[in-house]
Amino acid sequence: MTLHPQSRALLEAMGDDTAPMTPERVASIRSAAREAALAADRIGLDHVIDVDADGVPCRLYRPRAGAPVALYVHGGGWVLHDLETHDPFCRYLAHATGWALLAVDYRRAPEHPFPAPLDDVQTAASWLRQHDREHRVDASFLPAIGDSAGANLIAGLCVRDPRAVDFQALLYPPVDRRAALPRALSNAALGDAGMHWFWEAYAPGDLGDHPEVSPALATNLASHPAAYVVTNEHDVLRDQAEAYAAQLAEAGVDVLAHRALGMVHSFWRQPEGFDASRSTVTIVGALLDAHRSRRR
Repeated sequence: MTLHPQSRALLEAMGDDTAPMTPERVASIRSAAREAALAADRIGLDHVIDVDADGVPCRLYRPRAGAPVALYVHGGGWVLHDLETHDPFCRYLAHATGWALLAVDYRRAPEHPFPAPLDDVQTAASWLRQHDREHRVDASFLPAIGDSAGANLIAGLCVRDPRAVDFQALLYPPVDRRAALPRALSNAALGDAGMHWFWEAYAPGDLGDHPEVSPALATNLASHPAAYVVTNEHDVLRDQAEAYAAQLAEAGVDVLAHRALGMVHSFWRQPEGFDASRSTVTIVGALLDAHRSRRR
């Protein structure tokens, strides 16, 4: 399938920026993304509050008192984005699915490379298990949802502690530092050179071979929780993420994998511009409900 018209519109709006990443450019991109998010419309919810999860800044989104809660880990190459950039989408996700979310503001590379971001995600998950009731949410069944680098951190958490979460929704995850990044799938949404830079910022040198960084290298996949893996047809991460879904299935994990035809990297968190985002949110919500009902 060729690029979906909505993907084509996004790429055209992004242009062809091949400037190298520098500390100054990282700071500029962070600032611009934050300002754009703060200017965006956002959905009102029953309760939104910033919390300290044992030292990790997080934001809790609650659509109603007593709602089940999921951990949300944002993407951005372990380098970009934060609570504010994903705030409009997290509000939409909570509203559309009925699930509360604890969004994790993990420390970012290159200032804080592996294992710092993963440590923060683990701390937040543990905190949520212990403090759900005081915030009137239910973490008795705790899924985790992540996009891109956030999905990597969830998969890495499952390598470190397969019981940390009860389900993993992985939206176009990078899972293998050494996997080929097909240049034919490179585009303005995510290019092969940019992805190499992100990997090196997060896990420089031999750190990329650690199974918590490259979950495709893990030897304990059979003990991982059930998973939903979404890939994009036009994404340099497509092949490694689909291979990882196959590895999970071979290990006996309950896994569902979908390739979003015509889509490019980052479509998931843009429901205002992508029909496929809204549909995928519906699927994620239904899967969370179904897996939670099996555990009750």
